[in-house]
Amino acid sequence: MKILYTNISPVTNAYTNLNHIYYLKKQKPQKIYLCVWDNFVYEHSIFEKGLDHTQNKIQKLHENVEVLEKLMNSLKLDYKIIYLSDAMNRLFKNSNYSQTLHKILAKFKIENLKKGFEIEYIPFSQISLSKINYIISDYLIAMNLPELFPELCSTAPNYYLTSERFKIFQKEIEHYLSTTYLKYESPKPIYVKRVPVIISNKEEIPSIEMSQERIHEIVKDHYSDKTISKREINDLIEIFSPVLKSLKLKKLKKQFVEQVSLSLYDYFSKILEIVQKQNAKERTRSLFISNKKEFERQIKPLNNIKLEILKLCDGNNSSLDISRKTGIKLSTVSTYFNYLKNQELIIGNRKPKRVIDSIVINLKEMN
Repeated sequence: MKILYTNISPVTNAYTNLNHIYYLKKQKPQKIYLCVWDNFVYEHSIFEKGLDHTQNKIQKLHENVEVLEKLMNSLKLDYKIIYLSDAMNRLFKNSNYSQTLHKILAKFKIENLKKGFEIEYIPFSQISLSKINYIISDYLIAMNLPELFPELCSTAPNYYLTSERFKIFQKEIEHYLSTTYLKYESPKPIYVKRVPVIISNKEEIPSIEMSQERIHEIVKDHYSDKTISKREINDLIEIFSPVLKSLKLKKLKKQFVEQVSLSLYDYFSKILEIVQKQNAKERTRSLFISNKKEFERQIKPLNNIKLEILKLCDGNNSSLDISRKTGIKLSTVSTYFNYLKNQELIIGNRKPKRVIDSIVINLKEMN
């Protein structure tokens, strides 16, 4: 059975992320575990600039993830989504995993980063130190997924789909892991290759949210002082072709910027048609409790009334609706709304929604 783990950073719904979903489909996996790098997204300046006055970061991220989910549904992919912040929190509660990460980092030399600049198409100069930490942590999460997310996964992934930049870290990771006991086998890396990254000097990549004019500006900026190779043209056509099957880029060498801009805009238009016809799977996230302090703070105060209110926080019920359905006073419902928000168990104001659907208590690690 081909069980595949991968990660994605939906700062925007850039064509590189959308292509990642089609690349997943080409692997023909029976099961996919997709890790959303929410930490990295929240840190990114482009994500911050994309927020409007009605959105907070969590809502915007969920909107970006929802587009990817709808696309996966349209491709009939069997997937589960986890979030990097939750996964790293679970990983580092185990001191052995934390020590493993630090030992790998201790072996790694800055000199090794020079290899990153040799990888075709990868804008390696823009990698951050925090991202190096995420890259290594992400692989450790993939390796130990059944232990970290027992409510979602019973069998460890046997394949790890990732960017070619992972090659820079792979040798040190595998060398260290070969000297220590492994509960699960290391998943085999599969590299997403030959994806030209069109990026402006402001680190913007053409995305589904952009107008045709803005896409044109980014493409023009990217190619302003860059030689266009025939291979790059062919690689871009390969990216567009699963969606635009009859793609014909005539006179591409002479009108490359205009043609690619138009193709990107058409590509995003087609993606929007696909995802608008789909309903995303309901996201289920678990509250993971591994120590008594967390139990005292988040579980023990959940009396029957709070649980009844939490159960009805599905995004469809207002405080008045819940009051009518349960017979609980409206003032009590409103008070408990504030409590559940402070505990980060619900989001939203008028019709709040749960951010968790299950509670996992790790008795093995409880201290």
